[in-house]
Amino acid sequence: MRLIWSEDAIESVDKTADYIEDNFGTARCLKFYEEVQAKADRLILHQNLGHIETYLEGGKYEYRSLTISKLSKLIYRIDGETIRILYLWNTRRNPMILKGMFP
Repeated sequence: MRLIWSEDAIESVDKTADYIEDNFGTARCLKFYEEVQAKADRLILHQNLGHIETYLEGGKYEYRSLTISKLSKLIYRIDGETIRILYLWNTRRNPMILKGMFP
């Protein structure tokens, strides 16, 4: 198994990290990056670790989400031997928006 991060995933993680750094400091920001990377790396051994994302059911792919914190989760899908990390979702947002983001 290998991980591939989409541009949207990288951008959403970076935006969240910028917010954390601005509001909580550099140390907390670095900890956030470490948490995201550690949890994403766990998917290599346990690709079904995340839950099926119910708001994205019925589409072209089976999407899953892995909780990073109370306020964020990684949206990903599995393509054969590849785990594609697609987005870091802020759980305070309306989940119906997810339907329009992924096929």
